[in-house]
Amino acid sequence: MVNPLGMELIMWADSISVDFPNDNIPVLTDEKNWKMWGEDLVAAVTFSQNGAPSPAYYEDWFSWAQEVYYTMNNN
Repeated sequence: MVNPLGMELIMWADSISVDFPNDNIPVLTDEKNWKMWGEDLVAAVTFSQNGAPSPAYYEDWFSWAQEVYYTMNNN
């Protein structure tokens, strides 16, 4: 999984579908809806099994994405 550091949200979201081809990764079409997209992402099998955090408690996408990255790479 790619670290979101220095990336735009859309680019990071697109990279996830490449990194997890066997999961049903949602497509992010509107950055304004990043929390809704994030909820769908963490519901995907691999993310759910690894305890990826919900975006509900994060103010910005990058803070949440960093937690997802660390969670997925440390489980």
